[in-house]
Amino acid sequence: MSAYTPAYQRTTPREVAGSRSLASMLPSLLMTGLLTLIVTAILRLLWVGLTNDFFASWMEAWLTTWPIAFPLAYMALPVIQKISRSLSKPAVLKRRTQGISIAAIQQVSDDVTVQNGLTVKAPQLPKIVR
Repeated sequence: MSAYTPAYQRTTPREVAGSRSLASMLPSLLMTGLLTLIVTAILRLLWVGLTNDFFASWMEAWLTTWPIAFPLAYMALPVIQKISRSLSKPAVLKRRTQGISIAAIQQVSDDVTVQNGLTVKAPQLPKIVR
């Protein structure tokens, strides 16, 4: 397996993948809940205005739209993922050239120090005064 493997091609098992548990539904649940909460608030403000019964009508609208939006979004997720994978190609990584290691830098530093007739002073730690 290469250094870059797209998430949909990985073979390592995940605990949530394919599960019908709450954990697999949580992203869709939160996304649709927040989105419908915001949209219904904005639309209620535009249509009704800020009246005494704004909060009650907003909650009524939200509790009506969220149960519709969540199952639709959850069932559409595999299709949307498939379409987005087909529209985007995995990144093709160019072969990386050999990098410089810390050990190589230290070796060159030591060689240049010796060539120039210099010596390396031992690091002096600050004295702790009590």
